[in-house]
Amino acid sequence: MTKHPTRRRAAVAVVATALSLALAPASFAAADPAPQGTANTASQGLKPLATSPAAYELGEELAELSGKELEITYLAAIIPHHRSAVEMAELELRRGADARVRAAAEDILAGQRLQLVELTRRLHQWYGLTPKQAREKAPEEAREEIDALASDTRARVEELRRTPAGKGFDTAFVRRVIPHHSAGIVQSLEVQARAVHPELREAARTAISAQQAEIDDFRSWLAGHKK
Repeated sequence: MTKHPTRRRAAVAVVATALSLALAPASFAAADPAPQGTANTASQGLKPLATSPAAYELGEELAELSGKELEITYLAAIIPHHRSAVEMAELELRRGADARVRAAAEDILAGQRLQLVELTRRLHQWYGLTPKQAREKAPEEAREEIDALASDTRARVEELRRTPAGKGFDTAFVRRVIPHHSAGIVQSLEVQARAVHPELREAARTAISAQQAEIDDFRSWLAGHKK
């Protein structure tokens, strides 16, 4: 796919806007991959892990697209992304101990389950596709970034699965859900402005608003647990 200069400028704007939302600045490679309670985690302190670079690359790819192609590619990416948020929230409710974090996980579970049902239905209604079929319809470059982001997300979920229950799990969950939400915001920026269907534009706006509010709350929670 040949990149159009106007779309390239829009892609840069996607990343700049995402960065202005106070997304994690550290490099993904430097992020702590170890379960909570290890020496590596302790040395870093209570900070969110970094947002996957694949999220920004996918945001740039979405900025290159329009119309049907933009919608199908976005839905192919965001539906599994929402599924992983549901999975992490379910783990928090089974293993977490902090009432505030557990309440936030309940909100994530309710909101993202609702969006999962709605977006999957819309994808079938508008284009007759399943999420897997939508991925196959996406441009090659976008498929690569969708797969890279999915791989990074699976690694984060597996880290949570290896984390023991209790207060340490709350910290591990919060540190991972912040960059996960940040990636969701980056994916949704172009769609909230340029999707063909107003229902999808509104869904993206709702997702951005909810995830940014949760990021702010989780960052506040982390700040209160530095000691």
